[in-house]
Amino acid sequence: MVKPVLLIRGDNNESDEAALTKLGIPSLIDPYIEIKIANDPTDGEHLLSLLEKSESPLWLLATSVNALKFWSKIVGEDRLRSAISARTDLRFAAVGDTTADALRNFGADEVFIPKDATGKSLADGLVGMYPTGRALIPGGNLAMKTVPSALVSAGWRVSTAVVYVTSPVEKEPKSVHLVRDKEVSAVLFRSPSAVRAFTHFVPNPAIPLVCAGVTTALALEEQGLKAAALSPKPSAEVVAFTIYSLLC
Repeated sequence: MVKPVLLIRGDNNESDEAALTKLGIPSLIDPYIEIKIANDPTDGEHLLSLLEKSESPLWLLATSVNALKFWSKIVGEDRLRSAISARTDLRFAAVGDTTADALRNFGADEVFIPKDATGKSLADGLVGMYPTGRALIPGGNLAMKTVPSALVSAGWRVSTAVVYVTSPVEKEPKSVHLVRDKEVSAVLFRSPSAVRAFTHFVPNPAIPLVCAGVTTALALEEQGLKAAALSPKPSAEVVAFTIYSLLC
């Protein structure tokens, strides 16, 4: 029987758990990072003010589901929905299908999604279509600067806001000894911050490491490690099948 796959992100592990269960693969949820709402709401409030009052046509960019989740907690879900629905000149872009769905849940209609689910591909796609523009990007304290930096370099005006904070858990996760003893079959990584937190507790893992995206795989390489499998898409179903193909 296949040993459990370790799921370590701060939240939303249940979708991966369910997808793996459908394929007959057990899993173990044990977060190595914690995600909290930003202590200072100033950034989030300012970004919403720009969404409500800016006279320029705008792009709202989603690079993570948590960005929209925590932004709405800061400013209020109804207020965010109203601000989005009130604009007829607002366009939407997301780094992948999951983040696009999060935008749609807040009222987005058409969402630009790049061919590759990476920040670079997102920025290149936008610049390729529109040499200049105005973009709003909510994110976390550890969010990579790839997208805003590329857009600014191309002449775009970009406003960002830290709406959530990601950090490693304070206490050593209970599953660390299972990883060291090879009592789990693989570890799934869905973000560079998860990679950094995991390798903080387990610097030299000797089990397969699976990444749900190219950016996360690159973060793994920065730690001197290599992904045993890279999912072509970040959806729970595709990730689960990637793990199934690796282990079964």
